Amino acid sequence: MRPAWWTIARLELTLAIRDRGSVIWSLIAPIVMAWIFGSMFGGNADAPAPTRAALDGGANPPAVVSFVAGVLGAHGVVVDSAGAVRVELPDSLLAKLRDGQAATARIHKGDASDLRAQSVGANVRDALYRMAFERRTIETAVREGRTRVSPAGDTPLALKMETLGAAPRIPTGSEHTLPAMLVMFIMFQLTTFFLGMWVEDLRSGKTRRITMSPTRTRDILFAQIVARLAWGTLQVAIILGLGSMILGVHLEAAPLPLAALIGAYMLAAASLGMLLASFFKSPEKAGAIGVIVSLVMAALGGCWWPLEMVPDAMRRVALVFPTGQAMDALGEMTALGTAAPFPLSNVVVLLAMASIMMPFATRRMRIQMTS
Repeated sequence: MRPAWWTIARLELTLAIRDRGSVIWSLIAPIVMAWIFGSMFGGNADAPAPTRAALDGGANPPAVVSFVAGVLGAHGVVVDSAGAVRVELPDSLLAKLRDGQAATARIHKGDASDLRAQSVGANVRDALYRMAFERRTIETAVREGRTRVSPAGDTPLALKMETLGAAPRIPTGSEHTLPAMLVMFIMFQLTTFFLGMWVEDLRSGKTRRITMSPTRTRDILFAQIVARLAWGTLQVAIILGLGSMILGVHLEAAPLPLAALIGAYMLAAASLGMLLASFFKSPEKAGAIGVIVSLVMAALGGCWWPLEMVPDAMRRVALVFPTGQAMDALGEMTALGTAAPFPLSNVVVLLAMASIMMPFATRRMRIQMTS
């Protein structure tokens, strides 16, 4: 004979699967939104388009211009007359360097982004420093009438770096948005659909009739937890599975840390959803508040934009919410893959959140069933 809690949990899951809106919003919408937002943030491109810069040498000899162009090219900047960023070299550049005078190049941003213009500016600064070290070579080329001079492969300013362990990488648009949509829609489902269903069952008298049967109250509450965790597990399997097939996104994280993180997050989200459900008597109000809460936590928790982009104060605010804890750990897993450390602090905080909210939620729900 099957335990009563499993029968109730299976009924809850059956109702969720039969609800067309629930299936669309929790299983299909995350894939669609991950594709849309992933395309907006760069899709699955391996690398962004190169920066193009137009180089205005003024009255400087061609050898000087070719040297600067060579340094820019070594940094990945494509020197093109149609480039959005325009670099204007100061006249008599070699003479200024020989006499120890200030040599200031002008960078015109044009239609390029601030980041690309700043990158070109840094590369031009490097070119001027290198020109100071190789000035005699360039002056010799100018006297001999040569028009092309390539920078030396090594200079006293060469910077060599070594990364110990796996080097972090910048995730593509879809690699960021798919886990973000997973986190957001798990919270969305557990604080809207299941919340509204509990309130509706209370209003219709269904929960009270079950309570009057030999079924124990703790079985009913345990069934609510199991149903929510089972639905969250289904979301994880479908969203990550379809994401890998449709979007080509493979979350290369160690299975145990990922499972521990997702499990702790689902438990915290289920606890929050049950706690919210205990404060409402109207399914309409419960659903509206659930949508607002889940969207606010998704935005502040880093599901809409990477936490690396926000100020430190807002990053600390994000970690107050379960969504922020989950996205903080998932961001590190996406960047480092299997080399990412076990997200112990995130898992502990999520379990602590669940341990605080769950007793309050079950106590209030027990009062609702018996009052």
